[in-house]
Amino acid sequence: MLQAISKPASVWACTMTFSPDEVVTLANHGTMTLRSAVMRAMMLPPKERKAAMIIRESSPKVLKFERIKTLAARWDKDLASV
Repeated sequence: MLQAISKPASVWACTMTFSPDEVVTLANHGTMTLRSAVMRAMMLPPKERKAAMIIRESSPKVLKFERIKTLAARWDKDLASV
């Protein structure tokens, strides 16, 4: 148990589960499902994409670009290469 507590935060990020159907807000783009927000964020122009944020009711409350990119890779291999 002590070993699990001492693991870096990045390890926990890989094990979190996100529901693609969760209702979230993509900053400056409105309310939509998490899957739609991730897809839309990945299709934004590069400058906007790097500043993209998804706001959720559950934890973590804010998903920034690196987490969005990870979800895109997990859910849609084509979007991850953008």
